[in-house]
Amino acid sequence: MRVNKYGLTDTIADPVKREVRQRCGFGCVNCGNAVYQYEHVEPTFSEAIEHNPEHIVLLCGGCHDRVSRGILSKDTIKLRSKNPICKQKGFSFGPFDLGLVEPTIKIGTLTCKNVESLIQIDGDSIFSIKKPECKGAPFRINAFLADRDGIEIFKILDNEWITSTSNWDVEVVGPRITIRKNLGDITLILRSEAPHSLIVERLEMVHRGVKINCRENRDLEVITRHGQVLKSSSMEITDCKVGFDILNGSLAVGVGGGSVYIGNMTIGHPPLHLHTPFPTRNETESRKVGRNEPCPCKSGKKYKKCCGSLC
Repeated sequence: MRVNKYGLTDTIADPVKREVRQRCGFGCVNCGNAVYQYEHVEPTFSEAIEHNPEHIVLLCGGCHDRVSRGILSKDTIKLRSKNPICKQKGFSFGPFDLGLVEPTIKIGTLTCKNVESLIQIDGDSIFSIKKPECKGAPFRINAFLADRDGIEIFKILDNEWITSTSNWDVEVVGPRITIRKNLGDITLILRSEAPHSLIVERLEMVHRGVKINCRENRDLEVITRHGQVLKSSSMEITDCKVGFDILNGSLAVGVGGGSVYIGNMTIGHPPLHLHTPFPTRNETESRKVGRNEPCPCKSGKKYKKCCGSLC
C-alpha cells in the first residue's frame, strides 16, 4: 500500500471506484480496454488530498505505460475522460487467453469438454467453442449472456469479451468479471483460469423465455418457457455436439454422441415461488434480514455468508 505526502493511501473506496467505472464506461478512456487501472489525472496521486472520482480515470496497462513514458500526454487523457471511447462506441472489451488444448467451460455445476455448443435455445447458441482455424491457433469461444429481463449484458466474440456501457456496473478484478444490475444485485460473475478454463460462477438470465440460474457449487437450474425444470447438483458433458438443446419447449441433454454424467438430477414443474430471483440488497434490507439469519435465497447458509457477502 502506497501513502503520499498528505497521508492518503492508494486504497480507493468501492463507491468511488464504481462512480469512476460508470463515468468511464467500464474501460480505458483512451482505447476501451476493459482490463484497467484507476489513475489520478489532476492532481496526480502524489499531490492528491482525497480520492475524488471526478479526478480519476480508468486506463489500461498499455495506455498507463505510455503516459508514464511521456508518449501519451496527460492533456490527451483529460480530454478523453470528458468523452470516453467506451461511451462513444457503447462497449468496453478485453481478451481471454486460451491455449492450444480444448478448454473446459463450467456453468455453475455444468462442466463441458469438447462440446461444440454448450447451451442452445431455439437454434441460438448461447455458449459455443470453435476449433482452431489453423495449426498453432487457439480454440475460439463465443457466447451471448443476458440478464433476467432478457437484456444483453455480456458477449464473447472469438475470445474477446464485450460488455455494454448500458450495464449499471461492470467490475474487472484480476481474472474475475462481475456485472451488477443495481447495488448488491449481481447478474453475472465470470472467472478465467487461463489458458484452459472459463467458469461462470453466477448467472441469472432469460433468453426466448428460457431461464438459466446458476451459482458455483449450487444446483444448475434450467426452466423452459412451458415451465419444465431441470436441476442438477453436478453434470459433465464430453464430446457432444450440443450440451443442452432447448427447442419448442422440449429439453434434450447430450445431443450428437459423446458421454453425459448427471448427479442428482430432477425434472418437473415445481411451485412458482421456487423461481423467484435471488433477493437484492434493497429487498433484504427492507425485510430487515439479520446477518446471522438464514439467507432468504434458501441456500441454507447465513445471510452474511451468502447474498449479504456479494455486494
